[in-house]
Amino acid sequence: GTAVAAAVTVPMTGALGGRWQSGLAVWAVLAGIAVLPWLPLVRERVPAPVPVPGAEAGPRLRIARSRTAWALAVFFGLQATAAYITMGWMPQIFRDAGVPAGTAGVLLAVTMVMGVPLAFVIPRVASRLPHQGPIVLVLGACGLAGYAGLYLAPAAGAWAWAVLLGVANCAFPLALTMVGMRARTGPGVAQLSAFAQSTGYLLSIPGPLLVGVLYQRSGGWGVPIALMAALMLPQMAVGFLAGRDRIVEDEAH
Repeated sequence: GTAVAAAVTVPMTGALGGRWQSGLAVWAVLAGIAVLPWLPLVRERVPAPVPVPGAEAGPRLRIARSRTAWALAVFFGLQATAAYITMGWMPQIFRDAGVPAGTAGVLLAVTMVMGVPLAFVIPRVASRLPHQGPIVLVLGACGLAGYAGLYLAPAAGAWAWAVLLGVANCAFPLALTMVGMRARTGPGVAQLSAFAQSTGYLLSIPGPLLVGVLYQRSGGWGVPIALMAALMLPQMAVGFLAGRDRIVEDEAH
């Protein structure tokens, strides 16, 4: 979905008269259509579940006491930061380097679509390894190479940088896979997921805004790209720690 939107918005805007409002309005219409199938479900009344004696959940984990949970939360937040910066600013980096708007949109689509095949491969590989840290390092290395390319030759190697950053963004399915692997029980997975994602998304909020401020203040992309690369280093470090064979229930009780 994100790849299609990135690739066709610019030519579709041109076909609709060149107003960017019209190009974006198409996706608003689709969002409205997507709501319609849910309306019958909203109208249904689902009875409250009847408590079953002896089926109560176990004690709630003190998840904040788990170092693995914190490592996974920070990893989740940093990979989300990188993804949002890429989705929000990469096309503008290419545009400022002289790449046409339509091509910049297709390059973003390439970055997004890389996650489709790798989202099937990475979880399978990760689940067979006792330590997912090596995968974290490989994805991080792809991100660093992509940022280096954006800094040194953004237009000349644009397609390669788009592919590399697309591979780096696959830290997202890896993070979700590790959430399922770092807890022993269903309730433990649910609590770890809630902690890692809520904390992680909060951590990701400043990233795209900070990149915009740095771009505006410095007048170029050198400083923002340096920030992106710098953030990749702690992402690799905490991801390596989160990938260790640890169980949050053992740490949090």
